[in-house]
Amino acid sequence: MTTTVDTAAPISAREVPNARTEPVFLTAETYTLTARQLVYALAAHLARYGDTLTVKVVDPLCAVDAVMRFDGADLMGWITGRTPIEVATVLARAETIARDYFGTGFPVIRW
Repeated sequence: MTTTVDTAAPISAREVPNARTEPVFLTAETYTLTARQLVYALAAHLARYGDTLTVKVVDPLCAVDAVMRFDGADLMGWITGRTPIEVATVLARAETIARDYFGTGFPVIRW
C-alpha cells in the first residue's frame, strides 16, 4: 500500500516536545529531571567519554549526577559541532541505556 501526502501537516506548539512541560522522572537531592532531560544528560556523558555506561564501568545514574553537578546542568552543550546524524546516534544510544537501566518504568519519549 502506498500513501501520498500532498502537503505537510502543520505542527502546533502543543505537539512540539518540551522537557519543561513533561513530568519529573528522576528526583535527586539538588535537581529533578524529566525522562528527556535524563537522556540528554546520558548523551552528554557519551559525547564526552564514549560508551562507558555499564554498571561495571560507569553506572548511568552516577554519570547523570556528574553531568548535573559538574557541567552546570548544560544538557545541550555537547551538540555543538556535531552533525544531526551524530546527535541522533548519541541520543538513540543514551535512550537505550536509560531504558535498559530503568526498565519498563521509563516512559516513551517523543522525539
